[in-house]
Parts: sequence; C-alpha cells; structure tokens
Amino acid sequence: MFGWIWYGLDPKYPIRIFPLLYCRSYYKMEQHRKVRKPLKRQRIGTKASSLWYPLDNPSMELSLNKTLPCGQSFLWKRYWKEIDNQEYWLGVVDDTIVQLYQVGTLGPIYFQPIQSLSATSIEHLKKRLSELFNLHISYSSLLEEFCKIDPRFETVIKYTQGARVLSLDPVECLCGYLCSANNNIQRISKMMQHIAQHGDYIGQVEQHKFYRFPTLHRLQQVTEEDWRSHRFGYRAKYLVQCIDRLIQLGGMEWLLQLKQLDREQVISQLMQLPGIGHKVASCIALVSLGKHDEISGGYSHLAGRFEILFAATARKNVN
Repeated sequence: MFGWIWYGLDPKYPIRIFPLLYCRSYYKMEQHRKVRKPLKRQRIGTKASSLWYPLDNPSMELSLNKTLPCGQSFLWKRYWKEIDNQEYWLGVVDDTIVQLYQVGTLGPIYFQPIQSLSATSIEHLKKRLSELFNLHISYSSLLEEFCKIDPRFETVIKYTQGARVLSLDPVECLCGYLCSANNNIQRISKMMQHIAQHGDYIGQVEQHKFYRFPTLHRLQQVTEEDWRSHRFGYRAKYLVQCIDRLIQLGGMEWLLQLKQLDREQVISQLMQLPGIGHKVASCIALVSLGKHDEISGGYSHLAGRFEILFAATARKNVN
C-alpha cells in the first residue's frame, strides 16, 4: 500500500496539500531501476525536430516516475524500448496520444504526439501538458517555503523530489476515485482502462490501445451489470448512480463551475453525488478542480505517524 504526505501549495496551509506522495515500496523499487540515459542528439536534432518537442519544464521540478504512477491518474503507460534502451510514458491528452521521455530522473522532458499535428496544435498540446503538470507553480519556491516552516521537511525531499499534483479532467478524476475505494493502483488502472474503452478509439502503440475518455452521456449508457461483469463489484452501483445524478445537475458544466467556489463549498457540492464521501471529494477537488489547500481527513493520521518517527529519530541521535 501507499501513503501520501501532502503539503500545501499555499504556504498558509503548511500541513495541507502538495504531493510528495511517498510510496515506500515504490521508492525502494525506484532506487534499483536502471538509470536512464539522455536521448541521442539526433532524436531531438534537426532531422527529428518535427517529432520530439521540449516541454521546457523547470530543472529539478518534475519527475515523471514519481508523479504519473502514484495514484492520481491511472491511464498513463510506462514502457521500455529495448531498441534504444530508453524508458517512455504513453498517454492521451484530449484526443492525442502522447509519448513522453525524461532525461535522467529530474531533467528535461520531451514530448512526441503519435499523430501528425500542425505547429499550432503542437503549441496547444505543449500548453495542455504544462497544465496537466501544473508547471505554472514554482516547485522550488514551495520547497524553500516548506523547509522554513518545518526544517524536517528536508528529510522528506530526497524521497519525493519532483512529485507534483496533476490537473486532470474532472470526469476522469471522479471515475478514478470512485474506483479507488478499498482498492490498489494496479486494479484501479485496469478498471479505468475498461471505462476508457467506452470512449472513441484513437489508436494502438506498443500493444497499448488508447481511447479518448468517454463523455458522461456515453458512460450513462453502460449498465450496472456490465460494470459488475468487469469486476467493479459494489462500485458498479455507485458509478451508475453518480453518473446519472451528475447529468441531472448539469454534467461537465456543473463540475467546471465548482472551480469558482471555495473548497468547503466544493466538498459539500461533490458529496451530493452517490458514492462520494469527504475523502474522495477532497481528492477530486485537489486533482481536478484546483483546490490546492485541501487535504483529505483520512490522511491526517500520517502526520501523527511522522511526528512519532521524527521524535524517535531525535531521541536516538541524542543517545
């Protein structure tokens, strides 16, 4: 299982939310992964300039491996190309399949649309990727501020450097967290892949099929029996009821207007939806509605656990 350490994007909320999503088993595994090499120069040089484009992410502020697989988005695929001994990520942004590559663990990121796009569309895709990773927020400034508030934060940084809160499509985010109850990332990813298959098919890359995430009206056509036949269990009922209620309230327009409300109002509004409790509402508000001062009460016990850990370490050092 994984635990999240959340620190606030707003320094006024020092013990609220900024993902330093600390997954102990995951980061142990990452320490033993093969170190990635930079792309060969010709892959990003003049001959391939129409293929690979720089995301222009700030140095040391984003790690794909600590952000994409940690339990925010469940549809990105990581794969290794033996032919060039490199690691890549594949995902869908709007209706475009995108391939991402990062030099090192915190270095420059390059993106490649699988479909042919115009120069204008490339710029739009770059903007959408920047929005996805919240690159307008200065990670280094936040870290500096957090370390001033609590010097122990420096102990955590080495495990979490480059982990960022994503900005997801609200419908995708809502479906993902509805599936998260009593579940693990691997199984949630399989369930989300099945949900995605109800959207328009885009294409296949490296044996992975990609779809534009379905609209609410498309999802409304799926029966509870179908969800149950794909092992959604008791979540099937809530998924059907939640989608029906959401459409009654106004669908995507209703979700997007929540961004204009303060976080307490957002939580209250989301909790009208079947299957959405305070914890799930908090996650949806954070990851898709821009409420970066929010933390789910379910994770508050982690703060106590780390207080005990730091206190025990301090006593050991004194002795």
